[in-house]
Amino acid sequence: AGATPPRHTILDGVGMPSKPGWQSGRLDRLTEWAESKQPNRPIICEYNPKGKWLWKKWNGTVLKATWGSVALAMLTGVALDFFARRYWCRGAVTSSWALFSIPPASEPLIRGLAGMKKLWEYHLTLATFILTFFLSQAFGYWQKVYDTSRRIQGRINDFCMLLTVGARRGKDGRGRGPEDDDHGYDDRSGAVIRTCTRLIRMSHIFFWAATPTSSNGLNDCERFIEDAANCPLPVDDEHIGPLLLSPYGLKALVNTGQLTEDEMRGLMGTGLPPSQYAYVLLVWVGLHFMKGTEEGTLRGGPGFEENVLRQLTSLRASMFDVDDFRAGRMPLAYVQLVQVLVDSLVVISPFALYPELGSLSVPLVGLLALFFRGLLKLSKSFLDPFGVEGFEEQNIRVDVLVSELNFGAARRWIQAGRIFPWGGNEEKEDGAGVEAGVGAGAS
Repeated sequence: AGATPPRHTILDGVGMPSKPGWQSGRLDRLTEWAESKQPNRPIICEYNPKGKWLWKKWNGTVLKATWGSVALAMLTGVALDFFARRYWCRGAVTSSWALFSIPPASEPLIRGLAGMKKLWEYHLTLATFILTFFLSQAFGYWQKVYDTSRRIQGRINDFCMLLTVGARRGKDGRGRGPEDDDHGYDDRSGAVIRTCTRLIRMSHIFFWAATPTSSNGLNDCERFIEDAANCPLPVDDEHIGPLLLSPYGLKALVNTGQLTEDEMRGLMGTGLPPSQYAYVLLVWVGLHFMKGTEEGTLRGGPGFEENVLRQLTSLRASMFDVDDFRAGRMPLAYVQLVQVLVDSLVVISPFALYPELGSLSVPLVGLLALFFRGLLKLSKSFLDPFGVEGFEEQNIRVDVLVSELNFGAARRWIQAGRIFPWGGNEEKEDGAGVEAGVGAGAS
């Protein structure tokens, strides 16, 4: 009775990529993630430009990320004001100045803090310049990663479109719709298209499964977090991808028709780690394409062949770029310097502003903490585009990338090439005119 439940009773699921279920009927909700062709959320957090709407937002904002730092800075200001009035100034037990008035410069404590104000002003100038530049660099990094993620999609879509354009047509070459068995393609070219598009789609899925991500539509939903605790296999932020690439995940993909038995054995037989399966599938796609061109299943000359292979090599380069960007995103010394600058500025602020503002410095140091720590948090979230380090505000949602590409590779280009109305009506009209002319001459 205490035995561990079988795998299929734990990782069963249906649903969209960002809202998968755990009901029976499917081997694994990971296969749902891999099969989905319809995203149900935007690629990143969207916004409404109206000011009132923006003021009401909490999740995914610097307000949520920095409220603790803001509260601590303001509490420090309150504590400084209290002790300055009660113990450190000549007023002894009674306050020596009104609540919102400026503290008298004659007090020894105020004179001592006034010198800190000069240091703080230089510090403020330096921190402002470096932090804003750091933010621009971090956003540039985030933009490069996002553009590269989209470029990966683009190269796969280019490959699939070229493949369907070069496929040999069947029968009269037109196709009449989904109900037509011909589907517009020759039988052999149709098989090549289905195989290549399926393998390149799985290569894309395996690439993102091997890339550490947090906002992937699986482990960033509440039901996943609740049920992961009951799974005998490692299911957490770091094991979603490896689970899909494990023998369990590969077998699940075979059961759902995403891989064949031979392909599964071939992947495991390469001797390469699962993180390299995406590139193994890319090579297989290229080999299927070359075989199709050699057999005449795919039409086109050397230019066509060169263009298609260029898409595959560009795809490989973009996949490598994502890991290269992550590896060299920012030097440690630079990030540490910015962290020290911001922390020291926020810590010094209550003491530096108190001599000239008194109690009014409390809300001001809160605003400074919000802006400077907020900019630093925002910068770090840009440097963590997939949320694996806990900065989940600016995540690129991988499940959306997967489902969008699945639609393009598995449906858009294949169905676009099924029907090709290449002047059929004009031909019929010309034929009817000729027949009418012949009939008139005979009469």
